[in-house]
Amino acid sequence: MTAISEGSGESVETQVDRTVLSWARTAATLAIVALLFARWAIDLGPIAFLPATFGVGAAILIWLLTRSRATLRRAQFASGGTTPPLWTAVGLCATILILAGTGLLALLLH
Repeated sequence: MTAISEGSGESVETQVDRTVLSWARTAATLAIVALLFARWAIDLGPIAFLPATFGVGAAILIWLLTRSRATLRRAQFASGGTTPPLWTAVGLCATILILAGTGLLALLLH
């Protein structure tokens, strides 16, 4: 897991790739949990797909955002440090709350 620093061309050890992989695992877990709602479609009807669709969409968005920011993170890390992805973490927390809310809504509307 190395990146090339822009100024000197030498290899710099980085944790950016591992961080991107951990966010990918988080997004995959979110998608799997969201798809658990889809198994209730037989009992609840199409409303069960609301939390499943929202969760999978959020997981894809999280994965795309972390992948697209990886190059910037590598450059920041090579220059001495990065800023933590606080908005991504806040977005993940909000997604989990909304996912729980839409799942509860699906159950209550049944």
